[in-house]
Amino acid sequence: MSKKMLVVSAHGADWCTRAGGTILKYVNAGWEVTVYALTFGEHGESGAYWKDHWGTNVEEVKHCRKTEAQAAAAFMGVKRIEFFDYGDYPLDMGTSRVQDLICRIMDLRPDVILTHWIDDPFNMDHEITGKAVVRAVSACGMRGAIPDTDPHFIPDIFFFETTMPHSEFNHFEIDTYLDIGDVFEKKIQAVKLFAAQPQLVEYYTRCAKNRGVQANDWSRGRRSIQYAEGFKRYVPYLGDCLPVSSLEERFIKEDGYV
Repeated sequence: MSKKMLVVSAHGADWCTRAGGTILKYVNAGWEVTVYALTFGEHGESGAYWKDHWGTNVEEVKHCRKTEAQAAAAFMGVKRIEFFDYGDYPLDMGTSRVQDLICRIMDLRPDVILTHWIDDPFNMDHEITGKAVVRAVSACGMRGAIPDTDPHFIPDIFFFETTMPHSEFNHFEIDTYLDIGDVFEKKIQAVKLFAAQPQLVEYYTRCAKNRGVQANDWSRGRRSIQYAEGFKRYVPYLGDCLPVSSLEERFIKEDGYV
C-alpha cells in the first residue's frame, strides 16, 4: 500500500508555492498526495484577478482559483485536492470546522502532514490553519475522538515557509531542508498556472534559491544545491537510530570514514 502525504493549505495556491518541490519528489517516489485547501483565496490572494476583471464577483473569482489549483494538482500528480470553501481574510476555524478536519484526517490516515507554521502575524489565515491542524492531529491521536474509530497518531508534521521568511519576526527556524533541484522547473511550471497571482513565480524562485544557499552551506560544499525548500518539524525525531540524512551517509562513505 502506498504511503500517504496530506498537505493542508490555507489558500488555493499555498501548498504549491511553499511545498511544491517536496510534493513532486514524493509523488515521484510513489506516495499518494492529498491537498486540503481550506479556502480558495478569493478575497486576499487574488488581487491581480480583481484588478483585471473589474465588476467581477466572488463566485467568479472562486471558480478561477479552483480551476487553477486543480490544473496545478493534475500537472503535479497530486491524487486529489479538496476545497473546503471556508472563506479567507479572515479565515475562521471554529470548533465545528476543526471537528470536520479531524474526521477527514481520520478517514485519510496520512503518514505525513505538511502545513503552515503556527506563528505568521503577516498572514493570520496561515497561522490559523497551522494551529487548526495541530488541534485536529492532537485529537486524532486520542481514542474516543470519533466513537468506534481507532485513533491515528501522526508525529510527522512538517511546517512550511511563512509569508515573510524571517525567523526574528515569526520564530520559523528551519530544521529540515529538501534539495528540490531535480524538480524545481516543474514546480515553477505549476506555480505559473496560478495566473491570478503572477508575482508568485519570482518570489518563490528567489525563496528556493535562498534556501538552496543555506542547504548548500549545510552540505559543507560537497554538493551543489541550487534550490531547496525548508521545513520545521512539529515534534523531535524518535527512532531506533540517529536520523543521519542520505546526503550525510554518502559524504561519510566518500570521505572513507566507513
